[in-house]
Amino acid sequence: MAYRSRCKMGVEVLKFQGDLNAQEMIRIKSSLTRLLNKNHKKLLLDLKEAKHVELAGLGILIDRLMKVRELKGDIKLLHLRPEVEQTFRMIGVGNLMESYTSEEEAIRSFAA
Repeated sequence: MAYRSRCKMGVEVLKFQGDLNAQEMIRIKSSLTRLLNKNHKKLLLDLKEAKHVELAGLGILIDRLMKVRELKGDIKLLHLRPEVEQTFRMIGVGNLMESYTSEEEAIRSFAA
């Protein structure tokens, strides 16, 4: 899974191009850690391209979410495909992170 990152209105927007499996999430964990070390605590994950999610990959994402929240930040989700959203809900992750269909709305939500 490759990703591109850009900052918009103080929110780091990460656009992922692939699935949320354990191997890819391990690589992404280090990228998220680097962002946190640079004091980027508002993270928006664009998962439009993700068609599949693995439980182990979600575990790593939840680990990063807890770390970000310890630092008074947050991770929010953007453009979840129905099959990925369904997996999030089945596992119980859907209640932990807010999900948006509009990037502008998601970015504004960090200010609320």
